[in-house]
Amino acid sequence: MAEQAVVDKMSELHVDEGKKGGNGGGKDGKKKAKGAAVESGGRAERGQKRRVNPKVTLPDGKVVDAESWKTTPYQIACGISQGLADNTVIAKVNNSVWDLDRPLDDCSLQLLKFDDEEAQAVYWHSSAHILGEAMERVYGGCLCYGPPIENGFYYDMYLDNNEGVSSNDFPCLENLCKKIIKEKQPFERLEIKKETLLEMFKYNKFKCRILNEKVTTPTTTVYR
Repeated sequence: MAEQAVVDKMSELHVDEGKKGGNGGGKDGKKKAKGAAVESGGRAERGQKRRVNPKVTLPDGKVVDAESWKTTPYQIACGISQGLADNTVIAKVNNSVWDLDRPLDDCSLQLLKFDDEEAQAVYWHSSAHILGEAMERVYGGCLCYGPPIENGFYYDMYLDNNEGVSSNDFPCLENLCKKIIKEKQPFERLEIKKETLLEMFKYNKFKCRILNEKVTTPTTTVYR
């Protein structure tokens, strides 16, 4: 895809300040890629050499045959039980957080539910970006930081006017968040040049600052 086409089509892409979780995704969207984060040092995975029939090792030692560029953590979870798949928030591959729809190679695989701290961080991180979308629709300001915290999440927003946010706005924001969740918008994992992202977010000095401070490689992984 040409860089300009990426810019034109990614108006809803969010850049996050941290790598914690590496990605995220609301529970309603866990069949899709998780999250809304930037990972410094992202890789163009399709250029890497992969085994034709990778082996996936589960925590109990069981080895599952996989198909290169097709088998995902979600599919393996479904093969165990649909209940496990429905309750899995995020995977860990070789001890690194991994999207549920991201293809696997030879690896060890863990499937994390919400009772896991890392899964909670991913769930709340993605929830923060749902809140961020609702805030953009209502206030039209510039999103700043939206991280998971110990017992939930938040999102900062800069507003040009001095109106601020009133508790009277909360019912509207909550209803809009519910509507966005019902839309089951996919979280798409993309590899993009830093210069393209800086052009894309030139209207938001806060996101540009995050990019300049956190991304030290020519390209990075982002989530739309």
